[in-house]
Amino acid sequence: MECWALSLGNCGGGASREHYISDGILDRRVVNAFGLKWCKDEPKTIGIASATAKILCKTHNEALSPFDGEAAKLSQFLTANVWDDPLKSDTVTLSGPLLEKWALKTCLNLGFIGALDPETHVRIVPDGPLVRAMFSPALPQEGMGLYFIHGKLSNEGYQVGVSWKAIRNRSRGDRLVGMAFVFNGFRFVVSLVPVRAEPLLVKMGVLDGLDYAQARIDYRPRNIRMRSRSAGEKIIHLTW
Repeated sequence: MECWALSLGNCGGGASREHYISDGILDRRVVNAFGLKWCKDEPKTIGIASATAKILCKTHNEALSPFDGEAAKLSQFLTANVWDDPLKSDTVTLSGPLLEKWALKTCLNLGFIGALDPETHVRIVPDGPLVRAMFSPALPQEGMGLYFIHGKLSNEGYQVGVSWKAIRNRSRGDRLVGMAFVFNGFRFVVSLVPVRAEPLLVKMGVLDGLDYAQARIDYRPRNIRMRSRSAGEKIIHLTW
């Protein structure tokens, strides 16, 4: 059976099709896919229903589904405040642990289908401790998890969706240690290893137009604020 949580030993319900990018964050019925074997050279537009793969059993897929709902709430808040009505003031409170687990889950999904290695499409199977951390009610170890990268966000060309780039530690045999991703214009990093990631991130240089060496980086942020001279303040509170 295809299930990246197989090491837990409690798979059940047979193979289940999982959206490798949660369909709840997409407000349209199509998604532009790029970097997989069948769309290596150029993006292809497919229906959301097709953006699935058999990467989890039914038991583990259902156990992780609450994480998708929190990511959907963030997506809806950003669309409402960046695109629909950028002038209003607004606030939302989200669960930091659920959002963090969604980011970890997405990274593992993409690794398992080979989308984190666009050249060779090598499948990355997570090790036992990482899988157990995903299904534990506790937060992952210090250093693992979600980092917010401060920057500018504009409603010009605003797009709903996720783009990503693998982060590897060259001093450790090019080992995969995390993923930088853009979520509806917001920049995040999710780390797979229990080591604070800031020293590695500042060495990334310029990525997608942002100089990480100069960027402010917050680990497990409690508040994300969007400010502008002409619009009301928008605040995302994350509880941990």
